Amino acid sequence: MTKRKLIKLGGSVLEQLDPRYYEEWSEWLKANNELIFMHGGGPALSAYCQQLQIESIFEQGVRVTTDDVLLGAERVLGGEVQSKIVYQLNQQALPAVGLTGIDGASIRGERQPDVGAVGHVVHVEEKLFQTLMQTGFIPVVTSLITGSEGTLNCNGDTCAVALATALAVDEFELLTDVTGIKLNGRMQSEVTISDLEAGLASTEINGGMIPKSMAVIEAAKQGIKHVRIRFGQDVTSPGTQVKEENNERITTDVSAS
Repeated sequence: MTKRKLIKLGGSVLEQLDPRYYEEWSEWLKANNELIFMHGGGPALSAYCQQLQIESIFEQGVRVTTDDVLLGAERVLGGEVQSKIVYQLNQQALPAVGLTGIDGASIRGERQPDVGAVGHVVHVEEKLFQTLMQTGFIPVVTSLITGSEGTLNCNGDTCAVALATALAVDEFELLTDVTGIKLNGRMQSEVTISDLEAGLASTEINGGMIPKSMAVIEAAKQGIKHVRIRFGQDVTSPGTQVKEENNERITTDVSAS
């Protein structure tokens, strides 16, 4: 049976990616499975803003998107960063196609209050993504989405969950530049939703890990069976797996699926 996996790439993950990930993804496709990526690009966008002396402001780990920041996101995330990712995947014989949520109005959203041109997803039109995957291509999507009055910038982690849910993926991974989720002073290879919620409430989980933790909580609650955060620099790193609590033992799976 064909399985479908969505991988959210953190902003700078591919620059230091363990090359064994390419082998893992290739084997996944050879097994007649489907693969889709969503990518960030926060460090590149921050560098752009710094170069143009645009102030970067974050609220609960989410970038406040002014008109100047939005223009930068369109140029950097939908242009420079995406082109590099697509090129790199194609160089590894992984047939990638770059998209945004603007293409085909495939991801639509509504503007969030108080954070500028930031949107939350209200609808995903699956046809474009499904057509590409079913014909052997890998969609590489950035989280610029279609708003009623123009482009909106959506947090990549939450946008990835919305897309994964709409596409009913079997596996959801956040591939990041951290080794996993740290709670009670140590890295966790396995967590429950209540563990994560407690970490957020206590602020032990903070900064950029807030949207990541909220994303995996939501993914698990949406019924995605395999939800995990993995370390991009080492394919064998245990990372952190999370599932909705169901009194079963939660284990970390780091083998190729």
